[in-house]
Amino acid sequence: MNYRRLSGALPLLLLFAAAAAAQERPAPAPAPSPQPQPSKVFREARRTSQSVPPAFEFELSGFTYQINGNGAGRRIKGGQTRRFNLRLDGGDYIERLSFTEYRDNVLLLCGVTDGESGAGFIVRLEQPSMRSRWKRHIAAFNVGAGLIEDEHVYLTGISFVARLDLRTGEYVWKHEKLERGGGGDFNSFEVPEVRSDAVLFREKPTGKSPARTVSVNRKTGKINGIE
Repeated sequence: MNYRRLSGALPLLLLFAAAAAAQERPAPAPAPSPQPQPSKVFREARRTSQSVPPAFEFELSGFTYQINGNGAGRRIKGGQTRRFNLRLDGGDYIERLSFTEYRDNVLLLCGVTDGESGAGFIVRLEQPSMRSRWKRHIAAFNVGAGLIEDEHVYLTGISFVARLDLRTGEYVWKHEKLERGGGGDFNSFEVPEVRSDAVLFREKPTGKSPARTVSVNRKTGKINGIE
């Protein structure tokens, strides 16, 4: 027997056997693609005082939150209390407050006024520190209910619609001083609705004039039309 010839062929036989075994093994399953998160609407906090400024309270993830109209707040669970402050501008107070949870943080959407004019802000509070990760001004009175879609929130106010990135607190796009076409402003909106590549901002009906809808491309921010 030619042992030299056999020993030279052995590495080739082992190589072919390894290749065949690799072909028989099933390919690893592809990693699942991330699923989009369901849309989420901010919830209105309870008023615990009708005085001026008022006070608010809500429950979220096992904690009770109490926030005064001047921005001073407390997070309570059992006998433990953590204080925080939303740091309003001088003379302003909160007249409306809504809330939700985002990535284990607390989001607050507030309408503020100084008694004559108004605006709003949205703030992301880290847990458990309750420190503000970011805070963004909303240049509109009568702030409406916000709608969260994945990593963004759609906001409304008088003559104002916007899309904001919840990770950074920066506006992706916004439109101010909207006009209804026949004069006058969009005084208030229903909860925004995402429909394919468009987000619809429907005006709340008042009975004085027909309610209209502002359609905006949710990615580019271009106004598709007002109907």
